[in-house]
Amino acid sequence: MLLLYIVTVVLDMGYEYFIINRFGYESVLYEIPCSLRIFKGLLFLYITLYLIESKWRDKLKYLLYPFCMIVLFHTFALSIKLFGYKEADSLLHLYKTCFFNFYIYYWTGSLSVCIFLLYVFQNRTKNPFAKKFRLFLSFVLLSALAFWGSFTLGLDVLLFQKIYSLLFLVQFAWILYVYILTYQEQLKKLAAAIAEEITVKEKYQYKDLSKINFEDIKHSISEFYSNSRVYLDEGFTLEQLSQYLSVSKTDLTITFSQYLSSNFHEYTNRNRVLQFRRMLEEEPDANVTDLAYQCGFKSKSTFYKYFKKEFNCLPSEYAF
Repeated sequence: MLLLYIVTVVLDMGYEYFIINRFGYESVLYEIPCSLRIFKGLLFLYITLYLIESKWRDKLKYLLYPFCMIVLFHTFALSIKLFGYKEADSLLHLYKTCFFNFYIYYWTGSLSVCIFLLYVFQNRTKNPFAKKFRLFLSFVLLSALAFWGSFTLGLDVLLFQKIYSLLFLVQFAWILYVYILTYQEQLKKLAAAIAEEITVKEKYQYKDLSKINFEDIKHSISEFYSNSRVYLDEGFTLEQLSQYLSVSKTDLTITFSQYLSSNFHEYTNRNRVLQFRRMLEEEPDANVTDLAYQCGFKSKSTFYKYFKKEFNCLPSEYAF
């Protein structure tokens, strides 16, 4: 999403550069920046709802339709302007009157909502970069308000616009910084997973496995997933399963690996998919995404991955 934001900003700057060189600063087109920039507010809102793990983020796709209509209208008006049709000025004036004059309220409103949500739900946000993103949005909001204020007060907008463009470099540098931190975080998680696996293997070496009844543990696991719904919580962990069954994590890991040909995450997500199928059979008209979240999946991509792995098709293709 942040990459899409960069692409949107770059296209917007390219548009303005083209208009200045083709029509000059006095053109009405220069007063109407690229309509693609309206997607910036939508992108930031999606990222915000992703960080606070909101189920409503996928509903934002319905906003694409009216936004695309605005972009198509602007593109059509620009095209006929380039071909020299007189009707273009009327269409551009209509576009400016009906939409662009309200853009600043939409843009600052989107940023304000994102900052507010990140502040209110900061205790429920597990992502370590949520606070940094909130600060980033605050920086963007202050930049937009400063530019709008200079325009309203009649200050040297061209000078400030150059400064405003340079501020985008700061935004790009921040996004690069986040990607570097994210990559480092992924490396840490990978290292922790490898270390845990090595620890478990070391425990195997010094444990008399012949004294453990793995068939009983296997039966307990199956009974738990059949009779309990605790695993539908998206935060369900191996440690919680260990506490419910009163079986050590090491013994559970061995059972999953050697007696169930799986691991904890795969086995849990497989049962979530099966539960999803049962729920959808009871409510055929239910929203697939909502049911997937109810079954404990944190994202649609994870859900589709395990659904296709289990049934070799997508939910929309599955014959009940």
